[in-house]
Amino acid sequence: MSEPLLTDSRRLMWRDITEIVVGSCLLAFPVSVTEEVWTISETLPFSRAIYLLIWSVIFIALFTYYRYFTGILKGHVGRFVIRVCAVYFVTMICSTTILLAVNQLMTAETASIAIKRVIIVSFPASFAATVVDGMSKD
Repeated sequence: MSEPLLTDSRRLMWRDITEIVVGSCLLAFPVSVTEEVWTISETLPFSRAIYLLIWSVIFIALFTYYRYFTGILKGHVGRFVIRVCAVYFVTMICSTTILLAVNQLMTAETASIAIKRVIIVSFPASFAATVVDGMSKD
């Protein structure tokens, strides 16, 4: 019996990137403009921010696996990794852009606060990006 053919739904296309941008902006903007995020980024230890980043990537990987690659990851690991990394990378770009727009990215204190803000905003935004990307009909 032959292996299932790789359908276009597993390939990352420009349409998918657009869906990821829309999904990430859906939550990145409201989260970016809250004073709580600005304050927590100043007191949150960097290790906890990394913890949020790791959980974001785990969620993206699990959702992507079950949405696109269930049972046929063998031979398609590269596409899987590209999709997971693309979702998080695009989400971080959207989060960074929004934080720049609301003048909350660059701080006088340190660059670590700016990085933590991007990670904190990207946490919920990556979930929305993943779900919106997964909702498309293929």
